[in-house]
Amino acid sequence: MEANGREPFIVEDLQTNDLTKNMEVTKALQAGTLLGVPILVQSGENYGTLCALDDTSRSFTDEEMKLFSMMGKLLGYVIDVDIERYKTQTANVPLVPLGKGVVILPLTGSVSEKRAEAILERVLAYSTDESPDYMIIDVSGLIEREEAMTEKLLYVVNCLELVGTTAVIIGVRPDQALTLHASQMMSNEVIIKPSMPEALHSIGLKLDWR
Repeated sequence: MEANGREPFIVEDLQTNDLTKNMEVTKALQAGTLLGVPILVQSGENYGTLCALDDTSRSFTDEEMKLFSMMGKLLGYVIDVDIERYKTQTANVPLVPLGKGVVILPLTGSVSEKRAEAILERVLAYSTDESPDYMIIDVSGLIEREEAMTEKLLYVVNCLELVGTTAVIIGVRPDQALTLHASQMMSNEVIIKPSMPEALHSIGLKLDWR
């Protein structure tokens, strides 16, 4: 079978096949056989190849071919699920512009590693495109352990600082205050205020409640 990116393929002799004869693995093994199965995602795109190598020349049985093809399809499904989960997490990063140069980022629920990556990507893209002076990050809705929350928040704050946006943190609970105070957060140019009115006042804005 030929390697075309859509079907399983077999290289019966690594040393004589044009695709593999100059590869480092061929030089290391000296001889061998390769079975490759494409990993296709839902869009039809070839995401990669699942490979099996044997250091001896051999044939693969129909059962081995079916098993490997099934593994390739399973990996494609897992990748599809991960892609959809990432899209959902990225979409769940609301940014609310509040006047010129100020934007609010309300955080709720828990922040997994994947969601933290999505938040960072979203806020950095927004800050690069819109160049806000301040980003008010409301953490009152988080249900995260304070140590984990502080580490992720500190990373976002540092990255925002690199692109010229000052972070203003509001909604810090009493049980989080000591952790924040003991962390590197206090050594950064970040403003921490108990409420939205005080945060806005600290950056020169005022809410008119009338």
